[in-house]
Amino acid sequence: MRINTRFTLHLALGIILWILFSGLCILISLECILPLFKKSVSEDYENLLVLWIFGFSTLICIAVFGWYFGGPLGFIMNWIQQLSQESYTQPNGFSKVYNRKGKLRMRFMLYQEVLQYLQSLSTKLKAAEIERAQVEQAKQEWIAGISHDLKTPLTYITGYSTLLLNEQYEWSKEEAHSFIQEIADKGSHMEELIQDLSLVIQLNSTDGTLPIHKINQDIVEFTKRIVANISNYPQADGYKLHFQTDKAFINVDFDTKYMQRILQNILMNSIIHNPPNTDVYTKIIDSDQHVEIHIVDNGVGMTPDIQDKIFQQYYRGTTTDTSSEGTGLGMAIVYKLIQAHRGTIALESELAKGATFIVTFPKK
Repeated sequence: MRINTRFTLHLALGIILWILFSGLCILISLECILPLFKKSVSEDYENLLVLWIFGFSTLICIAVFGWYFGGPLGFIMNWIQQLSQESYTQPNGFSKVYNRKGKLRMRFMLYQEVLQYLQSLSTKLKAAEIERAQVEQAKQEWIAGISHDLKTPLTYITGYSTLLLNEQYEWSKEEAHSFIQEIADKGSHMEELIQDLSLVIQLNSTDGTLPIHKINQDIVEFTKRIVANISNYPQADGYKLHFQTDKAFINVDFDTKYMQRILQNILMNSIIHNPPNTDVYTKIIDSDQHVEIHIVDNGVGMTPDIQDKIFQQYYRGTTTDTSSEGTGLGMAIVYKLIQAHRGTIALESELAKGATFIVTFPKK
C-alpha cells in the first residue's frame, strides 16, 4: 500500500473516531450527568455545556492527532538533520520505533517507506564516508609514492649531469655515453609517469570523453606482437611468456594506441608483481559477438583486499619502500580504457595460485 493511500485511511479513521468520541462525550453528559441537575440548569447552559464538551473532545483529538501523525514526522526530521551533519549513527528514540517483535509500531508504520529509505541512505552514506576516507588515505600514500618515483630518476639525471659537467675529470667516450644513456633512460621513465598523470586527468575530466579512433584489424597478430615485444624487455628477463589462440585471425574494432597500453599494463603487472620463472599465458578466445583475452600467470596470486582495490585509482599495491616502476594508475587506466572500448575486465585470483585477467571486447 502506498504511503498517500495509507495516510488517507489513517486520517479518515482518525476523523471518524473523533466524531464518535465527541458524540459519546456529549451523549453521556446529556443523558447521565445533566438529569442530576435538570431542575437548576437552563437550556442556554445546556447548550453551552455541549459546546464546551465538544471543544474539549476536539482538543483531545487534536493532541492525539499531533502525537500520532506529528511524532514520527519529528523523528524523521531529526534523523534527516543528523544525516545532514554527517552523523550516521542511529538517532535518539530509534528503539521506540519498533516493538519487542522487531516490527514497526502502528504510528510509525504510516511512514514505513520513508523510514526504510532513511535506513538505506544512512547505511550507504556511512559506507561512502568510509570509502572516501580510504580513498583519501590511498591518495596521500600515492602522492608520496609518485613524488618518490619522480624524485628517483631526477636524482639520477642530476647526478650524472653533475659528473659530466665536472671539469676536474676527463671522462672517456664510453663513460660519457653510459652517463648520457642513463640520463635518457631516466628521462623516458619520467615522461611515462607524466603521461600517466595526463591520461588520468583526461579520463577524470568533467565529461569523461576520450578520443577513441577504432580500426577494424586482427587482434591476434596485434596481441602476439605485444607479447613478443614485452618478452624482450629487461624487466621480463627470467619470465616465461606464452601465447595461445583458437583462431589464426580475429577482426575486432579497437584503438591501436590504447589497446597496446591495455595489454602492456596487464602483462607488466603480471611480471612486476611475481618472482622470476613465473609463466605468463596470453590466450585469445573467439565467440560470436565478442573476443576474450585471458592473461594468466602461476605466480603469487592476490589477497581479496588487493583484488577489491586493484582497479582503484591511486592504489599502487606496493609501499613507497618497495621498488615499483608503476604510478598506481596503471590498472585504473586499463579499467577506464577498456570501458571506453565498451568492454569489461574481470579478475580471478587466489594466493599462491596465480591470477587471471579476463578482458572482453565487442567485435563491432
